[in-house]
Amino acid sequence: MILANISVPLLGFVDVAVIGHLPSASFLAGTTLGSLVVMVLFWLLGFLRMSTTGLVAQAYGDKNPQQEAVVVLQGVLIATLLSVVILVNHTNLFNYFISLLASDVDLTDAIQAAKTYFAIRIWTAPISLINLVLTGYLIAKGQTKTVLYALLICNFVNLIADIIMVPVLGFDVAGVAVASVLAECTLFIFLVRNVYPQISAYLRFNLTIILGSRQLLSLNGLLFMRSMLLQLCLSFITIYATRYGEVAVATNAIVMQFFMFISFTMDGIAFSLESLIGQYFGKKQKLKLALLIRTGMRLALFGALIYCLVYWLLGEYIVNLLTNIPSLRTELESYYAWIIVLPIVSYMSFILDGVFVGLAYSFKMFKSMLIAAITFFVVFYLTQELGNHGLWLAFCSFMLARGLSQLYMVQKKNFI
Repeated sequence: MILANISVPLLGFVDVAVIGHLPSASFLAGTTLGSLVVMVLFWLLGFLRMSTTGLVAQAYGDKNPQQEAVVVLQGVLIATLLSVVILVNHTNLFNYFISLLASDVDLTDAIQAAKTYFAIRIWTAPISLINLVLTGYLIAKGQTKTVLYALLICNFVNLIADIIMVPVLGFDVAGVAVASVLAECTLFIFLVRNVYPQISAYLRFNLTIILGSRQLLSLNGLLFMRSMLLQLCLSFITIYATRYGEVAVATNAIVMQFFMFISFTMDGIAFSLESLIGQYFGKKQKLKLALLIRTGMRLALFGALIYCLVYWLLGEYIVNLLTNIPSLRTELESYYAWIIVLPIVSYMSFILDGVFVGLAYSFKMFKSMLIAAITFFVVFYLTQELGNHGLWLAFCSFMLARGLSQLYMVQKKNFI
């Protein structure tokens, strides 16, 4: 799962590097804004993967393949309905997002680039949301090698398409969007080919069964509210940064790439925990749960320290790979401290997220996210004079508060 997940930020790295070497920061700022709208919508619905993983893993541990198929069917149905809602309202959603941006800063070029990206990328909504469900199923079953192959193939398609579309054919922002569409479609085909044979024998197209899971709906509702709080804080960083201009938005996009490397590596550990903890929880083996949590925490801490060292030694080199725009490179010199500290303040929250998903503790996930979100806005309010740096101080506080509150809840349950 670590290998599978780390391929995702590598893809984002290529996207940023391709756009970051175009002549103006407005291209990178526009891609950031456009992809943010898409990611907010899709990540808000990330509960589709988490709920599928938690419930399928527990059904797998309980040796109930029929229930596994039911969970997948329910997830696909919900994903399809939500994607229809998104596509019907996508223009209004984009316009609302743009209305939140700073009005006293000239973002005309960036907004036009964002509109181009969004208009292409949003049409993958049905495929992207169903991909979440299918990926959640494979993770729950412990089929991590299949997930690795799926993401590697998807990212390879995106990488090649990026290179052909932007530097070769000169399609700039539109080229990056088309590359993402091709990658999502490739991922969908691969996942369907691997998941359908496993559940086909247990498929029962009984609407009473498919729609009748109060557990799934309750779990998804709480995870949706948790995702809303997470996206509120992440989106606020980009939206508020527009008050400082395009360079600030582009700067934050590059710093966020460093965070994405951390998050997807830590999520690799967390996803494995989701599967294993869900299975052992289904088997009612509490001692195994404690062992898994402690092992996951130690592994994640070691990984975080490695990231800190790499970012300290190679941070400037990585930035130079991402952009050759002098104003961005100069601006980023004062952000290396945030880049180096991000792994330590964030590793705990990723791992314990995996624990809570495996246990289907959706309310505790929501509660910890609420505490973290309150911390984010309180810290930002108290440090507004720091400008864009205040946003990153608030974000680091957000990740730390999230992890510590989750740790307290796990200890209170005597799991560790």
